[in-house]
Amino acid sequence: MELRSIALATTALVAIATFAQPAAAGGSSYMGKVNLGFGNAWEDWSDGGESNNDISLDYTTLHGSASVNVPYNDRVNVQFDIFGNESLDEAFDGSPNGSFYGGFGAGLHLNYRDPEVGALGVFGAVGRANVGGSSSSDMYVFAAGLEGEYYCNAWTLKAQAGYLDSDDSGYLIREAGFIRAGAAFYPSKHLKLSGDVGYLDGTDGTNRGSDDVDEWNWNFTVEYLFGQTVPVSTYMEYKGQSTEEHVSGGVESDRHEVRAGVRFYFGGDSDLQKADREGAGLQSPDILTWPRYDF
Repeated sequence: MELRSIALATTALVAIATFAQPAAAGGSSYMGKVNLGFGNAWEDWSDGGESNNDISLDYTTLHGSASVNVPYNDRVNVQFDIFGNESLDEAFDGSPNGSFYGGFGAGLHLNYRDPEVGALGVFGAVGRANVGGSSSSDMYVFAAGLEGEYYCNAWTLKAQAGYLDSDDSGYLIREAGFIRAGAAFYPSKHLKLSGDVGYLDGTDGTNRGSDDVDEWNWNFTVEYLFGQTVPVSTYMEYKGQSTEEHVSGGVESDRHEVRAGVRFYFGGDSDLQKADREGAGLQSPDILTWPRYDF
């Protein structure tokens, strides 16, 4: 395991120790969550030409994150995120099944929120993402934009729109606009069903010029909270994306990943809906996976 995974786990523990304190009076409170899980990913890459330079990757992953909501008052909130991913089957020997997938980052959300109505605010995220399917090279990436949520009984409707850019020397998508929309449904305070779909349109990050690259991405998650004294949940998530570079011989790629893990909540009650609407319920854009389009 690389040092980034150790740093991620250590930072998560610091976040719990620092912010796990009684809820404040009013609409918002110090609330947060930490999760850790494993997954399996499948990737198919094609150069779109006649060179038969196709690559298929199949590897296991480790992922983790921590988020905390810090209220300025009973309506204005700041949320901090940290997150990281790691391939557990790195292709040091050139194996066709390994990958150098991974990275780490941090996010910030500033919003005005009414737990009975919804939330509206801005977000930003920055980190280093590995360009690799078959080679290891970390490049910086950042994103920023607007986000909002609307609460309707057991439903939460959500959307993001923003701009993403990355290092101009790496095989990452650059100068891209993106949108994402989704919903979460809470059949009970212990069960959450959620999903979203997004579209990203930018240019390649190589010296080939400003070739257009676009991407569709989507995910679906089922989460069940079983802890009582200490709120703990387990979740299963599917993530997918399809990317295409619009140029002769350009790269086309598809990625699918199934994840499972546990999530620890602190500072609130054993209620998933309340944890999302009054705590750290916003999501930073996936700057570690979305920008990858080449190998």
